Amino acid sequence: MNRKTYYPCSVLIRAVVLSQLIIVVAALLLAGILFQTTNEFMAIFSFDMNVLAIGLIVGAVCVAADLLLMKILPEQAFDDGGINERLFTCLQPVQIFFLTLLIAFSEELLFRGVLQTHIGYVLASIVFIAVHVRYLKNTYLLINVTILSFLLGYVYESTESLWSVFIIHFIIDYILGIYIHYSNKEGV
Repeated sequence: MNRKTYYPCSVLIRAVVLSQLIIVVAALLLAGILFQTTNEFMAIFSFDMNVLAIGLIVGAVCVAADLLLMKILPEQAFDDGGINERLFTCLQPVQIFFLTLLIAFSEELLFRGVLQTHIGYVLASIVFIAVHVRYLKNTYLLINVTILSFLLGYVYESTESLWSVFIIHFIIDYILGIYIHYSNKEGV
């Protein structure tokens, strides 16, 4: 029997925001320990138009691939226990924007900016996968988060910029959050 746990929207929002704030604090504490200087830490935030273009293009391709797979694969392939559906349905688009902005920033700061910079691409990707524990029970979601984690790690290695992976992560989460929001509002 597939039992889904339904939490009130306010509880989900608080849990997500609290978890992301914990991730930011952990990232900043680890950065203070692992980076030798402030300049070394600030170097992960390098930015140019190539970084922006890579982030936008890779993010758009990931979203397009996910939306295509949503049309092809059975609905249960995307079942995370109903958390994403519940969360994104109860939020307004502007709230989805700010929540996904927080998620993308906090997770990429910790996993790519701090961890990958110091423990490497593979270990940081594995930790990222493990943190997304609710996806570990679903084969498709596990494959999806694994590919995404290694892709983000590769892009960070290639661009040496946190902005590239932040943009990718944000685009994926925001557009898919909006898709879930409107799909469930309209009963699509």
